[in-house]
Amino acid sequence: MKIPRVAPIAVMICCLFPAAAGTAPPAAMPPELDRYISKALSDWSVPGLAVAIVKDDQVVAAVGYGVRELGKPDPVDGETIFDIASLTKSFTAAGAAVLVDEGKLRWDDRVRDRLPRVTFADAYIDHEVTLRDLLSHRTGLQPANALFYFTSYDRDEILRRVQFLKVQAPFRTAMVYSNILYTVAGELTAAAAGTSWADLIRHRLIEPAGMRSTTVETRPSGSNVARPHAVIDGVQRPIRPFDFTMVGPSSSIYTNARDMARWLRLQLNDGTLDGRQIISHASMVEMQTPQIIIGTTPEMRRARLVEHFPGYGFGWQIMDYRGEPMLWHSGNADGMPSYMAILPRLKLGVAVMINTWGAPTLHGALASRILDSYLGVPPVDWSGDALARHKSGLQGVSEQRKAVAALRAVRSKADRPLTDYVGDYEAALWGAVHVRLQADDLTLQVADGAVADLSYRSHDAFHVTWSDPVFREYFFGTVATFGVDDDGGVVRLSMALNRDILELTRRP
Repeated sequence: MKIPRVAPIAVMICCLFPAAAGTAPPAAMPPELDRYISKALSDWSVPGLAVAIVKDDQVVAAVGYGVRELGKPDPVDGETIFDIASLTKSFTAAGAAVLVDEGKLRWDDRVRDRLPRVTFADAYIDHEVTLRDLLSHRTGLQPANALFYFTSYDRDEILRRVQFLKVQAPFRTAMVYSNILYTVAGELTAAAAGTSWADLIRHRLIEPAGMRSTTVETRPSGSNVARPHAVIDGVQRPIRPFDFTMVGPSSSIYTNARDMARWLRLQLNDGTLDGRQIISHASMVEMQTPQIIIGTTPEMRRARLVEHFPGYGFGWQIMDYRGEPMLWHSGNADGMPSYMAILPRLKLGVAVMINTWGAPTLHGALASRILDSYLGVPPVDWSGDALARHKSGLQGVSEQRKAVAALRAVRSKADRPLTDYVGDYEAALWGAVHVRLQADDLTLQVADGAVADLSYRSHDAFHVTWSDPVFREYFFGTVATFGVDDDGGVVRLSMALNRDILELTRRP
């Protein structure tokens, strides 16, 4: 569940329920789309994917393609469970909407009044930040994804460390996407409801919407579950699923195409599903109204057929596609990209869930092709175009890997004894990074989380080789650089983890 990757048209539980109206077995995928999706599955070497399409409050299709796990015959179908990661944010916003409808919460309630245990370093933000700011990513505070991705911190510890987030952009002037602050939003709504966030979403949204197979913060235990995959050392293979419970309100819902079709119908039908009003008209309008403009370029808008300016509402990005108003979001669980989009004026919705990182932009490409088919425009090979760009990008990554490998191949001896580097390095936000001597080599551990081996590079810099194969593959170029004081003593450690720069000071 990292920051959503760019897609062709975008910038970026189990209970018994009575039979609900509109839930008859959906028709098969329209033949032209069926052929296109099947070809894309083969072209991209995708193990499996699922697609949901709704139109005019009817389920057109909720189907699967391929297999749940490479090397096993079990097929993906409309009931196969996927991790939808950041699509969870639309549920968190909707959970808040239910409480607003009941008068238990207001969109502009301040965090300090509703969740006083969470504080912010900037005095003005600490005094003024509201639920609205959190749900629309407009606080301007740094994302700090490494805080949950590389450490072992639980939710309470992450919430405690919010006080150390730095200002990245002026308050309420820019969208800075934040999984951590969506977690704050979820905990705020839970406090207002007097329950846990998971119970709020489960009992006030999932169950009323008849989403029978959807779970919240509980990894599905049945057999019909998609396995995440990634290309590791040039070979696509199953990988371990990453547990995002520590930031659950931003990324911890598991569902299938059948249930996603119901979620899309709810969004397209003004908060009503099968005759039951779950969310009020006023709250639906609020969630689907831009709260902050997203910066773009003319080139980006031309490439993605955007005629106007994108914005972010509550749990939805809001823009247009070929001039047609569109709301969308993507998710990016480890090895499992997902995407959903609705065109409200056409009463059209689509969701795509894929079980490999080997096709990082295919979800948006397939959504584009599906939307085009209903818009009646000349077909564009979105999948083919995205695949060409993906292969071109892989060439660049391959060159980077070769360069890093060449540097790693130069095995030289450190300028100082390795024991000089041993110690605990810390920062208020990140906590401690532990450097230890094991046999004749250095190791590193981020808090009590990710571990790695260190190999000398040059000038107090070390290559970082992560133990986890996913980290090792996607953060292959990580370098830990130590800093010295005027007396030559090692006193600092800096390290880039994706978009986060960790600057740490050695404990005495």
